[in-house]
Amino acid sequence: MRVLVTGGAGFIGSHVADALMARGDAVVVLDDLSNGVPENVPPGAAFVEGDVRDPDAVDRAFTALDAPCEAVCHLAGQASTFKSFDEPAWDMDVNGVGTARMLEGARRHRAHTFLYASSMTAYGHPSTLPVHEDAACAPVSFYGITKWAAERAVIISAQQPGTDLRAVAFRMFNVYGPRQSLTNPYQGVLGIFLGNVLRGEPIRIFGDGEQSRDFVYVGDVARAWAMALHAPPSDPVALNLGTNTKTSINQLWRHAVRAAGQDPGSWPVSYEDGRPGDQRHMRADIARAEQLLGWRPMVSLADGMARTASWAATDVAR
Repeated sequence: MRVLVTGGAGFIGSHVADALMARGDAVVVLDDLSNGVPENVPPGAAFVEGDVRDPDAVDRAFTALDAPCEAVCHLAGQASTFKSFDEPAWDMDVNGVGTARMLEGARRHRAHTFLYASSMTAYGHPSTLPVHEDAACAPVSFYGITKWAAERAVIISAQQPGTDLRAVAFRMFNVYGPRQSLTNPYQGVLGIFLGNVLRGEPIRIFGDGEQSRDFVYVGDVARAWAMALHAPPSDPVALNLGTNTKTSINQLWRHAVRAAGQDPGSWPVSYEDGRPGDQRHMRADIARAEQLLGWRPMVSLADGMARTASWAATDVAR
């Protein structure tokens, strides 16, 4: 299959591109390199540098192979809850307009499958945990609003009369693993903690640290994307990608310090005021992904943490 992966030079997108290449798909990566790096693009994949908001760049990516791409994995976007409060218009432009441009491109080039990187932030503060896909979505950040709105645009596009587009919106929980930024304060918290420890820096916690998250390994996430691409559900659907387990931030930073070979009891940690849009507790109900895709996570937090710490130590040493 010929697949266009937006954001394929970034953290999650590059792992998705790897998984597709391993299955024998022909992959085109479209990325503006604002967060991604060319080294993350899999060998053998075509690379188009460009912005998903630019119709010309979108068309160049769709036609980079001998025939137009048949499917889209759309992962490019602004990915920070907290940064969205600083620049809400930019957040809405990148995530909203960018997704609309990709949907227009999919229609022009007659793609049959569209997979979208949505987010757990669409739920806001759920009333019960684990949170099921049928729970009400009431996002509490600009980022959550744009992910939810773009998700709805994807689903609605696949529901139009006369279309044969199949669509899945993956509500991804806290994805972690190799290639996660160790320096960007707006990206994944585990990467930030590992980078702190490997550079000998204190760890900063926003809030009391008792907020909890559902951490899912990036390899498991990429496997779900590949499964959905090759056997998409017949109806457009949102699917949670998590583990149905919760880990507090206090537990996480201690795990990260140990994984980096240090003693949590002696590591300096500071607690600061919480940040806007932060969800208190999150845990995913993943029954629907198992039912429709046959997917379940396979990598435990301990194993995934060890893999990530090993990669991070090598990355910092470069």
